[in-house]
Amino acid sequence: MGELAIAESLCEASRSQIVRLNFGGAIWEMRSALPGLRVELDDRTREFVSCGNGPADAVIDVCWSESFPDPGPTLFDAGLWRAHASDDGILFDFFTERLGPSPYKRAIFDANFNTGQVLLNRCLLQDLDSYYPFEYPLDELASMHRLARGRGVELHSCGLAMPDDRGFLFVGHSGAGKSTLGKLWVKHRQATILSDDRIIVTRDGNGYLIHGTPWHGEAGLAKNADARLKAIFLIQHGEKNETIPVKSSGSSAELLSRSFVPWYRPNDLSFTLDFLQRLTTTVPIFIFRCVPDVSAIEFLEHKHAL
Repeated sequence: MGELAIAESLCEASRSQIVRLNFGGAIWEMRSALPGLRVELDDRTREFVSCGNGPADAVIDVCWSESFPDPGPTLFDAGLWRAHASDDGILFDFFTERLGPSPYKRAIFDANFNTGQVLLNRCLLQDLDSYYPFEYPLDELASMHRLARGRGVELHSCGLAMPDDRGFLFVGHSGAGKSTLGKLWVKHRQATILSDDRIIVTRDGNGYLIHGTPWHGEAGLAKNADARLKAIFLIQHGEKNETIPVKSSGSSAELLSRSFVPWYRPNDLSFTLDFLQRLTTTVPIFIFRCVPDVSAIEFLEHKHAL
């Protein structure tokens, strides 16, 4: 990142560096006071810097740590990270083979993910000149858990935002064609794709909103914007383009299997299932069997007035 980009995204307040990020309409504020270690955003996150100065939704302090006490029983082990219970909140440890068996970073959050700490292992990271403390997968993990505390859900989907503020989701597992559709919309319609892989869905008084995220797919499409959700398409490969309405009674399970949820936290899982059930009784949902060319877009424009 160049000096201008750093100046635009980081504010010097006393001895602290402050960076504010917008994930799904929630403002995450990181406060770092690490002498000699510059906070530097990665490329995928730069788009999601928040320039506002209002109150943050979640505040994270970044500090050095000389050692990490035993975190206790493991809730979930993903290999490169592990989740543990921490009082009424949650603790994440992060690992990499390059730095050995000890965690190089620990993140601790309160129960509602409104406050937290990111602790960097000084012994392993002290030689760095710059670092992004919220680097993936921590940013996505923190956002996913906060959403599941009564705020929304992250879906494995491509999000399309139209100029009139209408939004559409193309939901699918890896390989279903989300990035392909995203590239087709950009190439042939110069459309705004919020993400070609992961979208945050929230609810307000007027319905459901879809938000872009930095966790894009192979097309690299990500936009810090939102749109009003009007329809959901469960995409499948097909020999021709066609849509089939899906009854709300079964569609919530389809979405749950394509969502990012802390499965090891029963209350969060219960909220997510209820959120998706309400979503699918409000927003129309279709199976979309499609071929990977511009005819898929033309079909949606004609059949569903996209």
